[in-house]
Amino acid sequence: MAFLQIDCKSASLQRRVHLNVFLPSDVPGAAAPYPSLYLLHGIFGSSVSWVTSSCVQRYAEERKLCVVMPDGENGFYLDHPETLNLFSSWVGKELVEVTRAMLPLSHRREDTYLGGFSMGGYGALRNGLLYADTFGAILAFSSALILSEVERKAAQGPGADPSYMRAMFGNLSRLTDTDLDPAFLARRLVEDGRPLPRMYLSCGEQDSLLEANRDFARALEQMGADFTFRTAPGGHDWDFWEQEIRYVLRQWL
Repeated sequence: MAFLQIDCKSASLQRRVHLNVFLPSDVPGAAAPYPSLYLLHGIFGSSVSWVTSSCVQRYAEERKLCVVMPDGENGFYLDHPETLNLFSSWVGKELVEVTRAMLPLSHRREDTYLGGFSMGGYGALRNGLLYADTFGAILAFSSALILSEVERKAAQGPGADPSYMRAMFGNLSRLTDTDLDPAFLARRLVEDGRPLPRMYLSCGEQDSLLEANRDFARALEQMGADFTFRTAPGGHDWDFWEQEIRYVLRQWL
């Protein structure tokens, strides 16, 4: 399994960016073009988070799968045009185009996956559904599905209206039922008769985000979406995410 460190210019982010990539170019039996998984980190993380904290390289090698790990900073993988940080456009469109041009990757939707944990789980759901024509599957672990909670706190008054959340999401009084909301995006795809990506969702039973993830799974069930929702003992930590990436790459995907 080759480990590549790529420095390239991003038009979406208006600067040079760093990617870490596992490429099965030297794996016996692997044949290009390779399926690809774009794997997002959580808040305070970086493109090295999955490299240093998990065994994703081993599981990707078993599947003969290319894994691309970009930097998302703390931007929730959303577009912030006022600061030239178009993270959604970068992850959902440009990153796929750039890596397909550089590397021997399959261009088929069914071979292209988007995943992540925590903030990256939200980013995978939101952008995987927003760019549903590109991604055939979404893997979302302990997703930071916090929009309803942010709305509730904002309604309590300015003291409960953090500047960081405003910078990320804009008008905090209306976040759900907008294109920031994965459930809204999934409903829109269903109503338009367009295919949804297959989705794998999971959350630890001791994670404070469990109920929000359960609510999202219920919404998907009501839509008749193709998804798996799994809970297991665990918190919001690498012990849980390690077991989930192992399970999803070895058994679900």
